[in-house]
Amino acid sequence: MTSMLQMFQEFRDRFGPFRRAVRRLETQENKTFDLIFLHDIAGRFGHLWQDPVFVSWLYRVPPERILVVLCSPPCSEFAVQTLSRAGFTLCRASDLDGGEMFAVYIDAFQIPEIDFFGKTVIKGHGLLYGIFYQHAVGHAGALPNLIKTSYFEDRRSDLFAKYGIPADKPIAVVHVRESGWLRAAYHDFRNASISNYVEAINFLIAGGFFVVRIGDATMTPVDCASPDFLDLARSGTFQDGEDACLIAYCSLYIGQTSGPYSLAAIMGKDAIITNEPGAFIGRWVHDEETDPLMLVLFKTNVSRADGHRFSLLDILFRQVRHTAEEYERDGIDLVENTSEEILLTVQEYLARRSGAWDLTPDRARDEVLNLVWSMRQAAKVGFTGVGHPKAGCFVSHVHWRELEADPALIGLLEDADPVVGT
Repeated sequence: MTSMLQMFQEFRDRFGPFRRAVRRLETQENKTFDLIFLHDIAGRFGHLWQDPVFVSWLYRVPPERILVVLCSPPCSEFAVQTLSRAGFTLCRASDLDGGEMFAVYIDAFQIPEIDFFGKTVIKGHGLLYGIFYQHAVGHAGALPNLIKTSYFEDRRSDLFAKYGIPADKPIAVVHVRESGWLRAAYHDFRNASISNYVEAINFLIAGGFFVVRIGDATMTPVDCASPDFLDLARSGTFQDGEDACLIAYCSLYIGQTSGPYSLAAIMGKDAIITNEPGAFIGRWVHDEETDPLMLVLFKTNVSRADGHRFSLLDILFRQVRHTAEEYERDGIDLVENTSEEILLTVQEYLARRSGAWDLTPDRARDEVLNLVWSMRQAAKVGFTGVGHPKAGCFVSHVHWRELEADPALIGLLEDADPVVGT
């Protein structure tokens, strides 16, 4: 039988090169790493940007004391450089002696978190989110805003000149998810049609915005010929980091909770989340200076068996589904938001942001509903969620018409504090 001493010696001999490589890097960077994050999904835009920030927040370790080991090729070298500006140290597993072997070992044994000679080592992606929910309960407030707009400043003037973006107009960034980037059918339930956003895009342009559509070159063309519209996704001249820079300088992000939204969220940008299939975690960053605002518009959930439309409360309080297979299994069809619904939500956002939103008794109902949602989210993960008054997150008023005849909501309204929403 192998003794504990023999197991320790085997572990030390196998991973000694990795330990020594980390020590050399500490000396080179003049840093001490308290936490090593094995980032195994750096090839996806959202995860590359958000996961190091998640780790810093969850473990209360500043970026300067975190080593991010990229176990897969990053999708953006610009993101790597910008995260470095934020204080993180990033390097590829292949650049550290024994790094690839160490990552494979942790992955093979599905170890989410270990102590490695006094340093905490955690594994990314799926296992990270298990840790996320465990640790989030002990945290108050939302994520810190670690990615600053100033990190993008050196590219701003050239980028604006390249695409003719006026410096005096607010920018709205639009990302409508399709399947070209992540070719995985189990995620297709999150997709939407860009054609349903054209009316809202034209409305924003008429109101003085410059609108940029981001994504990849496989995306559906947008029927908009305005000089104040840029289809960066299909421009043919896109360079790494341009989409991130435009998110950094935008006033409003419109889309789904797909990859690019992650950067908008961790930078505390205003957001209109459309075509959301089910309840999600919500606003991540609350920046006291910018006071970000979010509106959420859900897809219509319909029972395939009898055509019954699920109420908003059904969507909020049921278990979140993460794959197309889960919706198929449960017999639920998802219906996209219409052009009218998206336009109405954009108009609501502008009214709320300008202070012109009229909180009549009827409109105060959505404040009550959001407070209920906030309580539900707080109980689930213990930090700021959609509807939390401090987070500035609201369900689109498009859903009010669904709520008028909802007995469950009527009961909540009758029990609610009448000052809520004022």
